[in-house]
Formats: sequence, structure tokens, C-alpha cells
Amino acid sequence: MSFEFAERDLAHIRNVLGYLERSTDFVRQTEAGAVVSLGYWRARVRAIQVMPLLPMHIDKQAKELIGRLDRLESARQGAQAVEKKAEKKPEKKSGEKRALASMY
Repeated sequence: MSFEFAERDLAHIRNVLGYLERSTDFVRQTEAGAVVSLGYWRARVRAIQVMPLLPMHIDKQAKELIGRLDRLESARQGAQAVEKKAEKKPEKKSGEKRALASMY
């Protein structure tokens, strides 16, 4: 892989991450498989990082993308935890609602 190709690949990955960062449906898209997993993009960046004699400016770009991937992963995990918590909330029994309403 040439350094020129590596730079173009990083630019492509940067555009994909920009789309994911702006997407309000990011969690749903990743779960539905509409977007390739973050692990795929991370592997592509890592493949560039292990190139021998990688110029510093390309390595800097790669590190920046890894940081963005980390933030996206954290956001996705946080959103999934909130969804799971909402699913597990027990519904109030109708008797409880009546008891509270009669108190006022």
C-alpha cells in the first residue's frame, strides 16, 4: 500500500465517521447492519498504522481517527445501555395509579 493510497483511505474513513457522527440513527443503523461495524473501520486504520516508515502526518491522522472511533463506540454503548434499561423498567400496576390519584 502506498502512502498516497493510505492518505486517500484515511480521507474516506474520515468521511464515513463524519456521517456516523452526524447520524441520529447511528445505533439503529449499526444494529441493523446498514453500516459496517466500527471494528471494520478500526481495522482499516490499524492496517495503515503498521505500515513501515509511515510518515508522521499520516500516523497523526490515523490516531485522530482512532480517537473518533473510540468516541463513537462509547456513544453507541451508552445509547444501547439506556435502551436496555428502558426495556427492563417494570410497568406500574393500575392499582398503584389509582391509589396515588385518590390521595390528592
